[in-house]
Amino acid sequence: MQKELCNYRDYFHPGQRARVEMSLQDDRMFNDGAVVTSVGDRQIALRLSRDTLPDGALLHRAAPLVVRVGGSGSGYSCRGVVLNEHAGDELRIEFVDRVISEDLREYFRLDAEIPVILFNVTAGTAEESGTGGLRLAALDSLPRIVNISGGGLRTETEMAMTIGDIVYATFHLPLPEPKVVPVVAQVVHSELIERADGAIISSGLSFMHINERDRDTIVRYVCNEEIKRIRLCRKDFFSLPEN
Repeated sequence: MQKELCNYRDYFHPGQRARVEMSLQDDRMFNDGAVVTSVGDRQIALRLSRDTLPDGALLHRAAPLVVRVGGSGSGYSCRGVVLNEHAGDELRIEFVDRVISEDLREYFRLDAEIPVILFNVTAGTAEESGTGGLRLAALDSLPRIVNISGGGLRTETEMAMTIGDIVYATFHLPLPEPKVVPVVAQVVHSELIERADGAIISSGLSFMHINERDRDTIVRYVCNEEIKRIRLCRKDFFSLPEN
């Protein structure tokens, strides 16, 4: 990512589709679609796609959030704070940072369940969920990819990882003709999560070295799966019985 100079009107325009990323009370993030209605020197007005937000959404005055827009193969984001209470009308935001250019291949992400073989080059440890000579995870579902994009992935594993570690990962994309994807990545996030069946490590990995054709394949897979899920949701919605 690369920081750009701040002329907000160069990046945000009335009528433009956007995504608003806001915090929830349990420290998770929530994304909602929006349409830009006006842009000022340091302010932007948006109309969110929904009038009612999830319980715990932090959208009070001065609440921090991120506005993202994209098109023509590139995207932009900027941090801001809420200027007014959201009550179904326009949401007014004041930008507090520079616009950041983003590669849309990193913007589109997909929750997934993909087995992966991990080798922590820095620590010299390895783990996989099948057989093959590496140390096996205690749970059949570990290690696994739980979120993937063209820029990186998030894994759940029993193998310890520290921010900055270099990790070699190999996984099969579940395509009609399964494709093996090897990548070299760096740990950018690592968190110990306690569960009833034991503790796991949730780690965010950013791709350092990846074949660009493999990256494009990941992006196509993510986009195609998102389209399938949207169509399924629409089908389920229209099949609901009328009261």
